[in-house]
Amino acid sequence: MEVQFSEILNRILVIDRDIAELNRLKSRLPEDRPYSPSLQLTFDKQINTLLNERVSIMELPVLNPPLWLFPKEPTQGQPATEETSFLKERKSLLAGDLSIPHPNEQDVINFIREIPKSEIHLHLEACVNKETLKFLYKKNGTEITDKEFEDKYNFKDLMGFIQVFFFVQGAVKEASDLGYFIDSLAEYMRSNNIVYCEAFFAPSKFIQNGLDFDEMVEVMVNRIRQIEAKDGVTIRLLVDVSRSFGPENAMNNLKRVLGVKHKEIIGIGLGGAELMGPAKDYAEVFKVARDSGLRTVAHSGEDDGPWAIWDAVSLCKAERIGHGTSAIQDPELVKYMKDNKIPIEICVTSNVFTAKYVRKEQNHPVRYYYDQGLTLCINTDDPEIFNVNLTYEYFKLYRFLDFSIEEIIDLVRQGVYCTFHPQKETLWKQMEEKIEAIKIKYNLAPQPALV
Repeated sequence: MEVQFSEILNRILVIDRDIAELNRLKSRLPEDRPYSPSLQLTFDKQINTLLNERVSIMELPVLNPPLWLFPKEPTQGQPATEETSFLKERKSLLAGDLSIPHPNEQDVINFIREIPKSEIHLHLEACVNKETLKFLYKKNGTEITDKEFEDKYNFKDLMGFIQVFFFVQGAVKEASDLGYFIDSLAEYMRSNNIVYCEAFFAPSKFIQNGLDFDEMVEVMVNRIRQIEAKDGVTIRLLVDVSRSFGPENAMNNLKRVLGVKHKEIIGIGLGGAELMGPAKDYAEVFKVARDSGLRTVAHSGEDDGPWAIWDAVSLCKAERIGHGTSAIQDPELVKYMKDNKIPIEICVTSNVFTAKYVRKEQNHPVRYYYDQGLTLCINTDDPEIFNVNLTYEYFKLYRFLDFSIEEIIDLVRQGVYCTFHPQKETLWKQMEEKIEAIKIKYNLAPQPALV
């Protein structure tokens, strides 16, 4: 559907006005009221919905576009200064200029979206969009109304989130359904220019429902390979051994992982309700995994104190820590993680939504961690559940936590070196070349000295 250019501009102006008003109202919320977390969640969801609409509008075909969108080559004898002036004006309108002290925020968003990125703290089940979820429920004999969906997604804490997670898993009735999960993940990656991803897959509920682990893995691996051949992106899976079902079930899941020999299955992760399953209870599971050559990561410090992180890194010897929000409470732990180069998988929006240690983006410890020199990577955790994406996750660092454009690029670089990719340097060089070209587009490249 083609639309008039004026219609696009008018709608963008309305969206920008609404976003500014919502941000103004959100900033006035008191931090110490019992109703604040749920209102914060409501504001964030609506803001992200408007931002997503803005992006989709920018991609619409334009009917009778203005001529300045398509500058012609200068005719012979035309002054070069005229061409330069015209192209600069066009470049400013289309790509923005991030070299100025206070660039337009939409230009920052566009820049972040265009640069290649990696993401490694991402739950496969929470990348499934609602349309796909409705389709799967209907295909498998259950109709879900819009109200039921909204009620499910209107959670207020980590336990509420876990219930949403189980609801998403409930849509799967046969192994082939997981192909739709991988498709949703690939769609999310394309929309955010994510070229490498490590996603968690939690099999326990599916196995309890009668599905075969090996069959599920075959479906996902085959779909991942098809997507890699088509799009050139890489997806790797970490199997969640999950606190929610206890240490014995975790060991059983590990044994299942050890029984498959696909390069796409690279290790295990410890997720689930942190307060219900201390990391120390899973030390033996992690030891067997390590001894077998698997990679190991653990959610920790999301819903429990720094002592939980100590257990994850000292007893389980987790190679990365997911969330790590409470580490800031223990300077010795922060120093230990820095000295031992143990990455923290930062998930700002997720931490604000679950609201255990952080209720506003401005108060997230990521700024402190970065300034202290910790190794960090930026992630969404659960994009469809939190209605966020990796582009906006980086943008929130810029808007709320005073990260510069260069610091954001540095975090993209760190994110690559936090991965389990076998050739990190090669991957980063490929990404860096593309980022440098995009920097020129947005007037961020250093200007040559005048002779």
